[in-house]
Amino acid sequence: MKSRIFFIIAIIFFPGGVAFSQNDTLALSYGGNHDTEYENVVLLSLEECIATALESNYSIMISENDLEITRNNVTLSPFLPSVTLTSRQSSSSQHQRNYASDGSKGNDVVKSNTIQNGASLNWRLFDGLAMFAQREKQEELLAQGEYNFKSAMERLVMDVSSQYYTIITLHNQVQLLSEQISISETRYNQALTRYNIGSDSGLEYKQAKIYLNSDMSRLMLQREVLKNAYIELYRIINIPFDANYVIRDTIPIEGELQLNSLLDIAEKNSTTLNAIRVGEKIARLDTKIAKAGRYPTLDFSAGYNYNFNQNQYFPSRYNEVNGANWGFSLSVPIFNGNEVNRRIKNAQISEESSRLSYERAKQDIMSNLHQLHNLYMNNLKSIDFEEESQDAARMNLDAAMEKYRLGSLSGIEFRDYQISYLEAANRKLNAIYQAKASEISLMLISGILL
Repeated sequence: MKSRIFFIIAIIFFPGGVAFSQNDTLALSYGGNHDTEYENVVLLSLEECIATALESNYSIMISENDLEITRNNVTLSPFLPSVTLTSRQSSSSQHQRNYASDGSKGNDVVKSNTIQNGASLNWRLFDGLAMFAQREKQEELLAQGEYNFKSAMERLVMDVSSQYYTIITLHNQVQLLSEQISISETRYNQALTRYNIGSDSGLEYKQAKIYLNSDMSRLMLQREVLKNAYIELYRIINIPFDANYVIRDTIPIEGELQLNSLLDIAEKNSTTLNAIRVGEKIARLDTKIAKAGRYPTLDFSAGYNYNFNQNQYFPSRYNEVNGANWGFSLSVPIFNGNEVNRRIKNAQISEESSRLSYERAKQDIMSNLHQLHNLYMNNLKSIDFEEESQDAARMNLDAAMEKYRLGSLSGIEFRDYQISYLEAANRKLNAIYQAKASEISLMLISGILL
């Protein structure tokens, strides 16, 4: 399990030398008075989250137990004989009353004791090659179990990664709202100063106070959302909910994923498709097993028996029998109400259904890849012009702050610039997160996340 974890982490976080510019990442800027709550904490990286989750997540542990059961079911039992030892001892004591014709009677106690010991061996030598199909089916079931376990790991890595990047986005939104509060405080102090010197009415500084309180309330709600996001991450990776961890990281975008490459890779590497392919093989083996019912069976049996009987009515005190026996048994099916034909027909129908299930799953995966790739490309394009929008909104806000300080801009107009900057920054954060989320989904569906 540990070697599997380290392999997964190496594949995910060292994918092969893709360079990113600063514009391709979502970075956290810490510092100032708004970051004091994150002092004296332990930093938590995505690698550590995934490693901890793969070791401790309950779903993974349950899936690993299921896989271990499947491994235990792969045996040589279809080819091996069965050996049975039996032993039986019985005793009886009966009161017997005899009435003679002359009127006399007699009372006797009849006792008996029997001991039976035996050993038997039964070995099926031929069953229409069903035993070979059974053995191969066990191996295919193990392969299917391994794909199911891999699928559980993929889903877990996706959940951890998505939640990790959600927290990064929420941290940036908290930082953005903290910045908005700083701007609102500046506006409020300026409006209050004007009011105190008599150059402005009290309406402006009161309205500025309302906006400041609104921003502080929004920040409190955002911090609550962030705290709950940490709790959800702790649940996924199974660590104490009162853990003192914090995430300080960026959201890297892996460059442009090519649709044609993803389609080709998905057909070969998709965990879902590979598991269904194994299901097709299992269905074909079930058909072989059903057809084996048309062939004769040959069994070898051998045994050794020991019998001991003691009864007072025997001429001797007791009798004792022991000895070995062996032989072959040939069974040829002639007619059993078309039961074999019914099983074969049902197995062939199941085999066809497995083939159709594969085609349906393949169609669904290809469709999802096309749709997700369109979303992914749109999100990548959105990042660039949303960053331009944020830069422009920031320049407008700086100019508006100067105009407001000089008194040439009203408070309502200044608030519009402030909201415009907040919305532009949030759109950029959302575009980066959505691009990363769609990227992870593409990697999961195509089978390259692990």
